[in-house]
Amino acid sequence: MNIPMKSPVRAVSEMLTADQAAELLGVTRRWLDKDRHIARLNGTPPAVPYSALGHRTIRYRREDVLAFLDARRIG
Repeated sequence: MNIPMKSPVRAVSEMLTADQAAELLGVTRRWLDKDRHIARLNGTPPAVPYSALGHRTIRYRREDVLAFLDARRIG
């Protein structure tokens, strides 16, 4: 059975580094680092979902970052 996959170029372009995600959110990179750390300690999901591609390679999906912002919208 063939499973359709996104083009790798498009999928990668939709991913943000922690610095890019922080800039889009208007927070510091440290805030995102703490979010991941606290979630790991508590065994809960982080406020902003991410993908760990390696020990030090973290990526955020643009749509997840925007969904995080939308969920906290007031008014």
